[in-house]
Amino acid sequence: MLDIAQKLCNNKEVMRETKVNEAGQTLDRFTGKVLTCDQCGAEDSKENEVREWGNPYDWGVICEECDCHET
Repeated sequence: MLDIAQKLCNNKEVMRETKVNEAGQTLDRFTGKVLTCDQCGAEDSKENEVREWGNPYDWGVICEECDCHET
């Protein structure tokens, strides 16, 4: 599993692929569902952008609000 994750995170073409629904919300590349923050469960919106992040060892989805609290 880690080997697949490394390839996904290191593949810049895959990381650039984003899908958006009619409401302008970013969708998960694999499930097609609206991105939700792993920490607080917030859905992607204009007020609070939710994005995917990752490196070869860890990855997830985080919103702007939680990302600000992490640093």
